[in-house]
Amino acid sequence: MPPRDLALVAIVILAWGSNFTGMKLALEQLPPLLFVGLRFAILIPLLFLFPRPASWPAIIAVGALINMGQFAFLFSGLNAGTSAGLASLIIQSQVPMTIIMAWAFFGERVTLVQGLGIALAVLGLGLFGMISGGNITLLGLGLILCGALCWAVGNLVLRRLPGVDMLALFLWASVVPPLPMLGLSVLVETDAPLAVIAAMNLQGWLAVIYVALISTVVGYSIWGTLMSRHRAAQVTPFALMIPLVGMGTAAIILGERITWAEALAGAVVLAGLVLAALGPRLVAARALRRGPPTA
Repeated sequence: MPPRDLALVAIVILAWGSNFTGMKLALEQLPPLLFVGLRFAILIPLLFLFPRPASWPAIIAVGALINMGQFAFLFSGLNAGTSAGLASLIIQSQVPMTIIMAWAFFGERVTLVQGLGIALAVLGLGLFGMISGGNITLLGLGLILCGALCWAVGNLVLRRLPGVDMLALFLWASVVPPLPMLGLSVLVETDAPLAVIAAMNLQGWLAVIYVALISTVVGYSIWGTLMSRHRAAQVTPFALMIPLVGMGTAAIILGERITWAEALAGAVVLAGLVLAALGPRLVAARALRRGPPTA
């Protein structure tokens, strides 16, 4: 990968990793469900720049699962006492969840190394549950895992849409969350959502705009460009850096500090993610280096 594209990788990983700090800042002024609705309402005018990329059932499924379900649970988990840094790691449990469901529904093979990675990730998540109370609560952990599950189910939909423009798809899927999230917000969060939005200060608006535009428009446009230039196996492993950037950004901007126990649990989860996502490639590369067996 040439230096130009490595620089693009750095930009998109920084955008997606720092996105969790933006979420935390916006949640200081918005309740989570209203935040989801506002975040995607901002994007709706942009969809007219792109032709509809898929069928309406596919767009609605992606919008309901990834845009609405994932972020409703993620924002609620952040609001329930989970730090931005740990949330950026825990939401990546969608990786082993996707692998398991692809095996269950599509019959995709799960290797021994991937199975070990899934077991490690589950062990790490269990450790987070045991040490909850500092930078993460049991409720926050459960909500973010529900968000990861929505993302994973959405990934199964995406697997049925090869070659689709991801930026266009997620922009068109932005039509799904605003009205349901506004309705739920009125029922369970506030009876005056417009007054809450009107009371936001500049920091709150900048955080919402950052989360909406930088992570979605900038992130997916660059990611799509990279995927069109290189094999997926070259590009997708960089996504494992998102939690590291997420925790680093949260430490710098929000002053978050994790305990040694949380660091251990995070390391176990990250090791599991690496094995689950990259295990077959690592084994194949090792076998290739060894060469064919000699007589």
